[in-house]
Amino acid sequence: MKETFKTYKENVYSVVLVVNIFIALFFTKLIPFFLGLIILLWIFKYRDFSSFSLKMKWIWPFIFYALMFLCSFIFAEDYKEALKILERHISFIMLPFLIFCKKWTNKELNFFGEFYVKAVLFIVLFSLIQLFYFYITNLSFIDKMDSTYLQWKLPHLIGFHPTYFGLNIVVASILLSSSLIPKQELLKEKNFYIFCFLSIYLLYISPRTALFCQLLLWCWFIFKYFINSRVFKINNTLLIITLFSLIITILFTSEYFLDKMSKVLSDQRFLLWSPSFEIIKENYFLFGEGLGNGKIRMSHYILENNLTQFKGSDLHNQYLMNFLDQGIAGVIAMILLIFRPLFLLKNNYNRLFFIIFAISMLTESFLYVIKGIIMFIILSSYFILNSLKQIDQKQK
Repeated sequence: MKETFKTYKENVYSVVLVVNIFIALFFTKLIPFFLGLIILLWIFKYRDFSSFSLKMKWIWPFIFYALMFLCSFIFAEDYKEALKILERHISFIMLPFLIFCKKWTNKELNFFGEFYVKAVLFIVLFSLIQLFYFYITNLSFIDKMDSTYLQWKLPHLIGFHPTYFGLNIVVASILLSSSLIPKQELLKEKNFYIFCFLSIYLLYISPRTALFCQLLLWCWFIFKYFINSRVFKINNTLLIITLFSLIITILFTSEYFLDKMSKVLSDQRFLLWSPSFEIIKENYFLFGEGLGNGKIRMSHYILENNLTQFKGSDLHNQYLMNFLDQGIAGVIAMILLIFRPLFLLKNNYNRLFFIIFAISMLTESFLYVIKGIIMFIILSSYFILNSLKQIDQKQK
């Protein structure tokens, strides 16, 4: 117990950063408190400006992204709403400085990854306990509901958005699977079973984009595992094939997942993409509407065309949202933020995070809401730092 407390004390900065991700997911109002805690820790204990020019190589895309929002704020129609959006994007200036301008050791980065996985696993287990308790205390009510009710209910019991938490599960799975290459005895590796458990849990809550990303990760893991295996292990092969087959079988026999997939073509996020392109076209694909104005234009379009099926004007596509509000400059800022690390980072597992996020933003405006912003900044910074440490180790 004493050793554990000492470990967490030594890695308090990592703990606060990871906790901040889940505070943003569950308790948004507490974000300023935890951001303040990070600032205080950095000022009094962790600030480090050595090799600042090297650090700026990674910090400036975050700042540039925030500046694009500041520029588009000038052309906002609803300044009150635009100010709220701008306020959320201050984190793109502040958080990267607080993370990169700290001297990270390999031990700290390893602890960050392990603690993040433990936090995801804890939430998963806690949610299942909550679901079981709900089930045994509401048996008569649940019997009257359809067979997919509990799957729908699970995220609502502890208040997480399936898409956002699903992406956290995928990121935790990246970390778990990366630790298994090129180990030969999968039967003895607890990380492999946690990886499988998280995959099955993700199947249960069925966020479509996160599931697609998880399947890509499985394919990548299987490919990398067999490429890196120097000795053919029949037990490992049978284990991987059996578990992957089980996941695929569950996926395509899940009534809940199939029902969600059947609604894809009628999903409002896709139906609004076409009119958003028309608005973008009016600006010759160069200029944006102004911060928050894209949402206003889409709301007018919905009213003018009496599209009563739409509950809101969110495009659920970060690329289109940026293009609509900020024009080509907003798209360039996003490309630098998301795709630049793909070319600069060497480790494929660190690149996977950016690939997964790039795919996820096709169906969700992650960087317009604070929980997505906090998650992206902290985790992208971690994967960049992790890759840089691995490069340093090779050079030594």
